[in-house]
Amino acid sequence: MVSFQRLRTDFQFAIFVLFCVVAILGVGPFAVYRFVQGAMLPAVVDTLVVASLAAALVHVWRGGDVARASLLVVATTTAGCIVIGRLIGLSGALWSFPAIISNFLLVPRGLALGASVLVIVGLAVEGSAFGSLHERLMYFAAASVACLLAYVFAHQTHVQQRQLETLASRDPLTGVANRRSMEHELLIAAEAFRRHRIPVGLAVMDLDRFKRINDEAGHEAGDQVLVAFARLVEARCRSGDRLFRYGGEEFVLLLPGVDERALQGLLDGMRAEVAAQLHTAGRPVTVSIGAAVLAPGEDTQAWLARADAAMYEAKHQGRNRVLVAGLAAREAVAGTA
Repeated sequence: MVSFQRLRTDFQFAIFVLFCVVAILGVGPFAVYRFVQGAMLPAVVDTLVVASLAAALVHVWRGGDVARASLLVVATTTAGCIVIGRLIGLSGALWSFPAIISNFLLVPRGLALGASVLVIVGLAVEGSAFGSLHERLMYFAAASVACLLAYVFAHQTHVQQRQLETLASRDPLTGVANRRSMEHELLIAAEAFRRHRIPVGLAVMDLDRFKRINDEAGHEAGDQVLVAFARLVEARCRSGDRLFRYGGEEFVLLLPGVDERALQGLLDGMRAEVAAQLHTAGRPVTVSIGAAVLAPGEDTQAWLARADAAMYEAKHQGRNRVLVAGLAAREAVAGTA
């Protein structure tokens, strides 16, 4: 289920899955055909390519790193194009054109350019795939033009994609990641927990009496408080922590590699820092924080709901405090044991 959700939210993951499926369906029948025809060596090459793509697809689908798998796929298709072109001639060399295009979809432009040049040179310079010098020159020219156009297109797409990603994934006021980014990151964190069982914590942070700040000091002052709060929290974050603006005066913090006690300690430090450093209209600004550690079998919505409920309980208990879901109850039981 998580992987199907990623198809809608992770562009690179979706491109990788689409390429692998299309390539397997495109190359697989030729492997079967060549086995039937008795062309064993080309059939084995096609089979190895299909098997490598299938293994990479399964690895990524189960939560593996897309970038590393993409490098493996590009290396496989590059070698496969050169070998199959030399084995069966021009009809094999034609596979280099979709390989060149796919290189620029899967890996950074520099690596894609290098792999594409390697394919072109590996086929055109060696020359055994072609029946004449004319064919070799025609292939070299056509493949070079395709490579150049793919590079230009990839560059323009990269620039536009970065601009769109910034607009779509960042909160314009505070500059931290937004709710859309949070949903994507929570899915990745849940998948990593499922595979590796490394604990991961989630905190919902809500500024106390924020409406009063807006009413008494104005919305501009309220905006300044939100920006200052985001900067304070980010300054206290570890390298792998991620801060998101959930909406209004509510933020969400993702903290990988922490159990409940470590989560309590980290968040208490942030809460104290906010109370000490953040002021408006001569009064301190405080924050109530609810947190939860992801439980086995728990989905991201239930995980977030537990942290959110803990935040509201922290407010109910008097605000300016941290409450980790389940921790207080377990400590009370341990104290009576």
